[in-house]
Amino acid sequence: MIELVPFSAPHRAALLNLRLAPGQESWTHLPAELLPEIEGQPARQAVTVLENGTPLGMFVLSADERVETYAGQPDPQAMTLSGLSLDQGGQGRGLGTQVMHALPEYVARTFPYARRLLLCVHQTNLAALHVYRKTGWTVLRERQGKRGLLWVMEKKL
Repeated sequence: MIELVPFSAPHRAALLNLRLAPGQESWTHLPAELLPEIEGQPARQAVTVLENGTPLGMFVLSADERVETYAGQPDPQAMTLSGLSLDQGGQGRGLGTQVMHALPEYVARTFPYARRLLLCVHQTNLAALHVYRKTGWTVLRERQGKRGLLWVMEKKL
């Protein structure tokens, strides 16, 4: 069973030791890269993925300029999801799907103004695309990323 909770200091050590499955480094950022980047930025919140109380992953929810970058226009009722990473030991067991199913309730509780979520996924990341599509995300548009073409996907809340 997974639980989504705001990142807190006790999660840091486990998340800094998180390892991605081989080949995934080009599609996401590790918590070790993301945590220093978002410190002191109230519009960006790190969320820890717990499995039976143990930190197993992390992602960032943002209500900043990324919304306009992803959506192509400002939207005060949208948030972006980025940097989703799950430890390689937890992959292949449906945890990504569980995270996506738990996300709407977490966002509604934590950010009640949010009416939609946006994310970007590399077009070659077929496993992630599969999870997003089966959990209700739809392609909004295409955009060029630093490492190739991305799909901007949307989930209405």
